[in-house]
Amino acid sequence: TASRLARSDASARASAASAAAREEGAPAEAEGGEEGESSGDSGSEGSFSNDERADEDRACDWFSPSEDVSEQYIRNVELFHSLNGFDTLIARIALPPLLNLTAVQMLLRPLIRVKEVLKKAVLQAYVRRVEQALTAYVQALSDESLKAEDRKTIADLHKSLDALFDHARLPDGALLLDRLRLALALKCLRTPNLEKRLQGLSEVKDMIQLSLRKQEYLDSVERIERANAERERRPHRSGGTGVLLQMGHSSPELLVEWIEREGVVELIFGEALHEELVRRCVEVLGFLAQRGHMDSRLLGLVWRASLDKHETVKQAVYGALADLSAHLPLPLLDELYAYIQSIPFAEYTAHTLTLLRGFAVGGISSAHNPLKEERRWYGLAELWQLMADAAPVSAELRSAAASVLADLLAWPNCAPQRQPMLGQCIAQLSAGSSVVQTLRLLRAILSSFPCKPRKKTDSAAAVLEWLVQHHNLLQVFFNEFLTYHRAATGRLEALTA
Repeated sequence: TASRLARSDASARASAASAAAREEGAPAEAEGGEEGESSGDSGSEGSFSNDERADEDRACDWFSPSEDVSEQYIRNVELFHSLNGFDTLIARIALPPLLNLTAVQMLLRPLIRVKEVLKKAVLQAYVRRVEQALTAYVQALSDESLKAEDRKTIADLHKSLDALFDHARLPDGALLLDRLRLALALKCLRTPNLEKRLQGLSEVKDMIQLSLRKQEYLDSVERIERANAERERRPHRSGGTGVLLQMGHSSPELLVEWIEREGVVELIFGEALHEELVRRCVEVLGFLAQRGHMDSRLLGLVWRASLDKHETVKQAVYGALADLSAHLPLPLLDELYAYIQSIPFAEYTAHTLTLLRGFAVGGISSAHNPLKEERRWYGLAELWQLMADAAPVSAELRSAAASVLADLLAWPNCAPQRQPMLGQCIAQLSAGSSVVQTLRLLRAILSSFPCKPRKKTDSAAAVLEWLVQHHNLLQVFFNEFLTYHRAATGRLEALTA
């Protein structure tokens, strides 16, 4: 565009120079005498200089002088501006019929190419118009039109806008750009096309990570400033540097507000639920939980998404809930535990057991779980019941439950529960119930103790001695051996009869 303007402007000036030369060669009497002609030429030349100076003054209001850019180039850009060229290109973005994103980038290219020669105030005004036009464009974009756009085209548009907004140096430029990205991500999430919905969710997750990294940086700057102030014995003005930096990209608080206002969780777990979206949304749920904005309503929405659904959807929802449990506050952990306890053992599958295990790990290790006497030992009681012979589950699931329970008790976080569980094992053996699973669990728990005593940890030999003295381990073992011998003899006699 600039080169075409340069050629047209040069052609116009050449034509004007040629006309002036022809006038100089005309007979003097035709112009009222040589003196008159000379006087006329002098007046004309003076007038041209004034116009030229006026053009230069006007251009100075709009353009920044630069040694790397020729004066002719600036004049061409000024001419394009005076013809409302940039305004026309920006206005066309949101006008029907809507163009595709490649065409939108072409409309923005002239402004991007000349951004270095425009004064900051002028460029900032144009950038604000671009933001308004693109916001209207995204809102009017149809699902079919959005479906036709590939990921690379959207990424290229983001890069172009990054360059333009960054050069404009608007105080809220990064925030405006974030709003555009979020608007496009929301548009993708609301389409029926799965690929675009996944793309929109990915964009939201990227924005969350960027916001958290920025917040972490701001917090580190704040700590350094506070430490310097204390060392220099001067008052520290909290938020001095942070406030300036937070005027840029969206803060975590703004993102939380946007997620709640636009109903992002409802879009994922609502009527258009899809397992692939659920598998990829844990970061969004965890972000809300970490910022204290995960409530009972949202947790109930996620849980109900697993009811009466295909097993693959249940698996995805269970996986999201298991990962989320590490970030939930204590009241929501108790609420999720109640949801899991509401599942009848007869309906348990391998996926349900995986949920129980993941929730137990996340809940027990959670920073919100109180210590000592009030500590919640999520899932241990259910696993103990599932491994029993009376549980209405398959033998494979009983064995799997016993293995999960053994793994959890070998975990250092569950060390306080080893001794009570050993007592339960001895009681179970004494009753002659679930002997096989109980013996395996008893051996696994004993194996979790070290061979030699350590600080605050007994050795395996000491634990065995304690079981013998306080729970009559040897007597229980031999009694069970006799019971097994009688049962085996009875079976053999029945077979040979």
